[in-house]
Amino acid sequence: MTRIWISGIVMIAVLLSSVNQTLAARDRQSEDWQFALSPLFLWGMNVDGTTTIGPISTPLELDFKDDVFENLGAVFTVHFDAKKNDLALFAEYQYVNLEPSSSIPNGPTVDVDFTIQAAEFGAGYRIVTWGNTDVEPILGLRWTYQDLGASLQGGPQLVDSTEDWWDVFGGVRFWTHFNEKWTLISRGDIGVGDSDLVWNVSFIVNYQMKKWFSFFGGYRWMDYDYDSGSGPDRYAYNALQQGPLLGVSFSW
Repeated sequence: MTRIWISGIVMIAVLLSSVNQTLAARDRQSEDWQFALSPLFLWGMNVDGTTTIGPISTPLELDFKDDVFENLGAVFTVHFDAKKNDLALFAEYQYVNLEPSSSIPNGPTVDVDFTIQAAEFGAGYRIVTWGNTDVEPILGLRWTYQDLGASLQGGPQLVDSTEDWWDVFGGVRFWTHFNEKWTLISRGDIGVGDSDLVWNVSFIVNYQMKKWFSFFGGYRWMDYDYDSGSGPDRYAYNALQQGPLLGVSFSW
């Protein structure tokens, strides 16, 4: 009987030790940083608006399905996320070069060489979980660079201008986990600074194929209202950029 009690006590001690080690490992894992890199993050951008350099305004009307592939010179986007417990850090860089032709109202056809670069850096913090949805307010800084050249088709250069500016943005992200595989990421933010106003809304559905690999698709809207300078030095960009998102992500 004594041996049985001793054996039972030993088994309980081993079991408790195993549970403690498992919980400790889980706690250590929750304290570790988790990273995700999306180097193939693509945005099929539609552009609807105008850009103004000095006294010259050029309409920008590009439809993704009909125009963007035809007029796309180059595109590259990379997104990075880092998370630890409730804290999240993120960064994104985008490069797009478009080479459309546009007609000035009651005027000739203009060949446009339009390059957009944008980079953002931000942080978020999960404040609450409602059901299967994590709520994460975000705050960040966004840099935008544009290089616009326009010339008459078969004629001289009309304008060649570069402009860059900074905006501070704030908003919220929602992470809705349907199960271990499927997650809906919703984001909305508003920014001001050098821009009069810029807003950004996106919805992304992510499918986690492996622990280290996932792919996603969705849609994004981004609207700029930027105006600086006056007279011949004026530069303005007032346009809505929108389109489908598609890419893959690597996690570790």
